[in-house]
Amino acid sequence: MATKKTSAQRQIPLSADVLTKGAIYAMEEAWILLQDAVLLIQNKRYPSSLVLATFCLEQLGRAEIYRENAKHALAGKPVTLGSMGRALTDHLPKLFKAQIPVTASLAITGEPPTPGSEAAIQLAERLAAIRKINEREAPQKALDVRKRALHVDRIQTFPGWNRPSSVITRGEADSWVSAADVRYGLLRSELERDNTEVGKKIWAGIEQLQLPESPWDIWTWQEETAEDKKARELLGRALLGTATAGVGGSI
Repeated sequence: MATKKTSAQRQIPLSADVLTKGAIYAMEEAWILLQDAVLLIQNKRYPSSLVLATFCLEQLGRAEIYRENAKHALAGKPVTLGSMGRALTDHLPKLFKAQIPVTASLAITGEPPTPGSEAAIQLAERLAAIRKINEREAPQKALDVRKRALHVDRIQTFPGWNRPSSVITRGEADSWVSAADVRYGLLRSELERDNTEVGKKIWAGIEQLQLPESPWDIWTWQEETAEDKKARELLGRALLGTATAGVGGSI
């Protein structure tokens, strides 16, 4: 059982290597949580899959916190458990650091604006503003939906009780497990490309632990076979070829 850190222990400086290990182990735990979330959604345990997906996102945020502080320590700045403080102990800071993937959309009538036009520029600016709002709200939404997916609570609306097994839908579970899946993949790719001393050590740890790319089709949550991946790559090349041909023909 983990013991509570004393005030003195929380002020002990942590080396870049120690914090780097924290980032590696946080990525490992995020992968385990993601695997379990997918297993649960495959078995129609939607509330539980959603809960684990949000905890996966927290671990990804924790990995970012450790990576950032490892770079600070390497640069000679003092880093302690105390200085990291609530960033590690509270849910919201970790969810903010997770950079939860969000989408932005607007309902428009009529024909879409001409690319490059003033109307198109204004639409892009509105979508960017909506996206920023969604990004700011995503961590609190993750906490709120996790409470709904986890706790039986008395509520004001009919039928008077929040029952996770009745209120959490497949769509909600899909949305949050997909967010965790996408963010795990993005952060893993980012770490692979991080050529700093800290980044290289984290990536070496990820390779040593054999933390893989996400293997699932997010529409079915089944593992893609080698044939599926090849077909997807061929389709992507075909679409790219079609787009290139279309551009060439319009010039």
